[in-house]
Amino acid sequence: MTRYIVGRLLQIVPVIVGISIVVFLLVRLIPGDPATAMLGSRATAELIARVHDQFGLDLPLWRQYLNYVGHALQGDFGVSFFYQTGVWEVTIERLPTTLLLMGSSILLSVILAAPFAVIAAVRRGGAADQAIRLVFTAALGMPAFWSGIVLAVLLGARLRLLPTSGLGEGGLETVRHLILPSLTIALALSPILVRTLRSSLIEVIGSDYVTTGTAMGLRRSTLLVSYLLRNSLRPVVSIISINVGYLIGGTVIVEQIFSLPGMGSLLIGSIGTRDYAIIQLVTLIFALLVIAVNLVADLLYSLLDPRISLAR
Repeated sequence: MTRYIVGRLLQIVPVIVGISIVVFLLVRLIPGDPATAMLGSRATAELIARVHDQFGLDLPLWRQYLNYVGHALQGDFGVSFFYQTGVWEVTIERLPTTLLLMGSSILLSVILAAPFAVIAAVRRGGAADQAIRLVFTAALGMPAFWSGIVLAVLLGARLRLLPTSGLGEGGLETVRHLILPSLTIALALSPILVRTLRSSLIEVIGSDYVTTGTAMGLRRSTLLVSYLLRNSLRPVVSIISINVGYLIGGTVIVEQIFSLPGMGSLLIGSIGTRDYAIIQLVTLIFALLVIAVNLVADLLYSLLDPRISLAR
């Protein structure tokens, strides 16, 4: 296990280098000049040239990239053009909000998907199965920005059941503020989980050990938790790890809709202001999140099914 984890961590290095090069080049293709965006359209050529010299924007791209990497290895990710402060401080304070939104969205999507998947699998081919598949297939076609606006209008503006913006002041207030954003992402992710978990449950229900457990007179709760769900969760873990990139994309959109102070909204705002350093750091953190989630998923495989060896 330790050898496997160390090997996976070493594989992160070339991935991060490749991502940093791609992102570094792509952000410089964004139309507009960062100096003009920072100083305004009425800035003189002398002021713009001074900003270019201060932030090294007049250097060749390869020199800019080497300077960026050299400073990043020392923990210095640059200074924000817009906020005029260290990029790390601006970005890292928004990371907990994004992680909290992602975690609550995954939890809520599993809570939504599990009971419907069990009902659909147990009543395979029946009216309940057909209805569940129809509803969740329709939900799969709803984009996050549309469902988020609909939820905000119905449950927030009209019924006034839940807040539609901000993160609250902590505790239960933060939980209330996260319900609508998390539900928006969960509605997009849960249809995939329902379909995957249903198929896995159908396969497990027909297995010999479930038939043996039923013949032994085991309680339904024992069969459901120990036999059915545990042996059906591995495909669900795979689906979540595969869709973590989509999940991150959903958080970027949802944070904008519900005015959450996370990294997604910071990324969108930084693209508008051509804040290169923030875009690069946020993208690298998102890439590390994808890698970390996939590593955790591999470790969960071995915990859910001890027959799986990670040493191969």
